[in-house]
Amino acid sequence: MTTELSVIAPCFNEEGNLRRLVSRLQAAFLTQHIAGEIVLVNDGSKDGTGALADLLANEHPNIFAVHHPTNRGIVAGWRSGLAACHGDMVCLIDADLQNLPEDVPRLYNEIRNTGADVIQGTRIPPGRPDSRYLFSRGLNVILNWCFGMRLRDNKSGFVLCRREVMAEILQHRLKYYYFQSLIMVSAASKGYRIGEIDTVFERRFAGRSFIPAFPVLFISKVLVDILKAIYEYRLSAQPATRMGESL
Repeated sequence: MTTELSVIAPCFNEEGNLRRLVSRLQAAFLTQHIAGEIVLVNDGSKDGTGALADLLANEHPNIFAVHHPTNRGIVAGWRSGLAACHGDMVCLIDADLQNLPEDVPRLYNEIRNTGADVIQGTRIPPGRPDSRYLFSRGLNVILNWCFGMRLRDNKSGFVLCRREVMAEILQHRLKYYYFQSLIMVSAASKGYRIGEIDTVFERRFAGRSFIPAFPVLFISKVLVDILKAIYEYRLSAQPATRMGESL
């Protein structure tokens, strides 16, 4: 059977989330009649994430485990997952269950029913926004202003597109601290049409975020990344005619 959709989930110390993630994704595939697979990328975890990923892969023929011996970051996890997957379409999802696995079919149906090249989930918090969410909203304004975009959630990270499109989006010339904040900038600069749908962004089920509550150092590095991206995507390349266009 041809794999329609590959869901790539980088995992760093996510032992407490993996079984729920897999169970809910499998149920979503079954309910929506999607021939899907799950690629779990163990990114140098210090807990039992790697062993659990292997166990789940042995239990399910449509689950694959990929291992990094050391922590290389989420973008490296996406690339490793992309190299290991088989689907015509790929979806990036966090392993911490903040993105709802049940929303994956919604992204999949949206890209099939619209003219978008890329679909991303716009994060809607279920309760009172915390400091990380407010920082993300501020960053979205900055990215839209710097790159002439009109997206509601530039750095969602919950993204679905064709496998070859994702491979091109993840290519960049400069070295960044957090390229995950710039994938929609990369997509828009390469002329891809971006669609957005609202998705609930839950609080983390287990484990902890790598971003602190008051991320001063993180913000400083992101600002450096934005300056580099201005050079790569605005100053040293011709902007795409449909840059940042949303559906």
